Amino acid sequence: MSIVIPGPYIELRGTRPRDELSPFADVLTSPFAGSDQSETPAASAFGTLAKIVRLNYLAPKELSSLLGIRVRRADDLSAVMTFSEARQIAVARSLRLPEVPMEWNLSTWFPFKAPSSLLATGWTFRYCPECLREGYHTLLHQMPWIHRCAWHDVGLRDDCQYCGLPVAVKADWLAGANLECACSQSPLDTDLIMRATAPEGAKLFTDNYLDWAAKERSRSTLVIPDLAGDPRPALAALVEVPGPWHRRIRVATDSRADSPCGPPPSLPMVHVRTLRRSEHAPLPDRDGLVELEQVRRDRPGFLTTPKRLAPMMSAVAANLALRLPVKSLTDREMSLFLAGVGIEAPESFDPADRRFSGEVSMLPPSFIGSRQFLNLLCVHPCTYRLVAGLVDAVLDGRNLFDFHAQASHQEFDLLMRGCGQVLARGYAEGLRSTLAVHVPELYTQSRLSPRLRQPWVMVRRDSGRLSSVRVAWVPLSCGDRGEAQVLEAADQANQRRQYSGRRRRRK
Repeated sequence: MSIVIPGPYIELRGTRPRDELSPFADVLTSPFAGSDQSETPAASAFGTLAKIVRLNYLAPKELSSLLGIRVRRADDLSAVMTFSEARQIAVARSLRLPEVPMEWNLSTWFPFKAPSSLLATGWTFRYCPECLREGYHTLLHQMPWIHRCAWHDVGLRDDCQYCGLPVAVKADWLAGANLECACSQSPLDTDLIMRATAPEGAKLFTDNYLDWAAKERSRSTLVIPDLAGDPRPALAALVEVPGPWHRRIRVATDSRADSPCGPPPSLPMVHVRTLRRSEHAPLPDRDGLVELEQVRRDRPGFLTTPKRLAPMMSAVAANLALRLPVKSLTDREMSLFLAGVGIEAPESFDPADRRFSGEVSMLPPSFIGSRQFLNLLCVHPCTYRLVAGLVDAVLDGRNLFDFHAQASHQEFDLLMRGCGQVLARGYAEGLRSTLAVHVPELYTQSRLSPRLRQPWVMVRRDSGRLSSVRVAWVPLSCGDRGEAQVLEAADQANQRRQYSGRRRRRK
C-alpha cells in the first residue's frame, strides 16, 4: 500500500503546459512587443529591430540599455545589424531567443561559398515597399541578383518612395518615428505592424530559396579578385536563378505595368563568359599549372606562358596590331607584335613616323627558343592574381601533384581555358591602355579605347567534378587618372610589397 504525502504545492493535472495557464506567459517569454519570430519567418535582424523599435516606442539611446547594442547616431543601422555578429548576439539575447536565427546571417542567402562581409562594400538598404509597410524585411531582398519581391510582384527600392531620398536607416530617429524620411513620410505603418504577420507567400518562397541556396553553396565557389570593389554588378551577372523564378525576382519591370524595362540602371555594363567542360579535351600539359605559380609573386615581371595558353596571347597581340590606326607602330614594332602568329605585316601597313620605342617593343610576347614570355607589367594585378585564386578554388586544398593524379582530362582542360580566358582579356586591356600613351588615337576608337576591368569568377562542381567556370568582367574605376597611370601605380605598389617582403625575410 503506497502512501501519498501531501505537499504544499498544487498539482496541475492534464497535459496542458503550465505556462499556458499564466496570463503573464507572453510577457515572460517576449519582453518586447513584436519580438515573436514565428510571426515573421526569415526576417532580417534589421527588420526585426525596426519593428520592435516602432512598436515599443524606443529612442536611439535605449538601444544600449534595453537591447545591449551600442551604435553612433551616424551609423547605418541596417549595415550594423547585418555585419556585426556581436550586435546580433546581443539582440537575440535581449529577445530571449535560444540562438541567433540563421536567416540573420547574410551568407545563408548566398548560393555560393563566400563570407558575409562580401557585400559590406557598396552596401545599400533595399526593401519591398509592401513588405516594409507591414514591418517585414528579409535579407533575400539584399541579394544583388534579386530585383523584385517574389510575393508582392513589385520592384525593390533603395530610396524613399515618396521623395527619392536615401532611406533613413541612421540611428538618429525620434521615438516612434524610426525610418521616417526628411519628407515626413515613413515606409512603416504602425497600425499594420501591430496586427500583421509575414506576407502571404513569403514563407513558402524563402524556404524554397534557402533550400536551393544550400544545395548550390555545396557546389559553387566565388573567386574574389584582389582589392575587390563593389561586388553587386558582378554577382548580379554571375548568379543564375532557376528558370521558374526568373520573371518573379530577376526581371526589372515597372510596378504599375508588367512591362520589361531592362536591368537596373545603377549597375554598370558587365561582360560574362561561361566555359563548360568539353568531352573532347586534349591531353593535359602537366607543367602548365606549375608555370602559372609565378603569378603568386609580389612582382611577377615576365610570365613563362604555358604552352596551352601561348597561342591565345600571341593572337591577342596580333589582332590588336592589325586593327590599330595607321602610323601607330614602326616596322620593327609591328614585326614583334606579329611574330607569335608567324605572319608579316599587310601590304597596306603604314609605319609610324617616329623612332623605335623600347617600351612598346616589350608589350608583345617575347620568345627565347620555343618558350614564350609575357610581360605582366601591362596587366593589372587583380587579373593575374585572380588566376592564382581560380587555381586554388579548383584544387580545393589539394596540392598540384594530387590534382594531376585525380583530375580528369576534361577538368584540367576547363581549368586551363578558364585561366587563359582571364589572362588573355586582362592582357588585351593592358595592351590597349599602355599603347594609348603612344597612340592617342585609340581614345577615339569605340572598340579599341582603353579600359580596365576587374574579373570575378564562379567555379561550379557537379558530382565532385569541375563542370563550369563563369567569368564576369566589371569596369574598374580609374578616378581622375588614366588607365596607364593606374597600371603604373599598381606596379609601384608591387615594388613596395616586394621590398617589404625582402626585408621580412632578412630578419
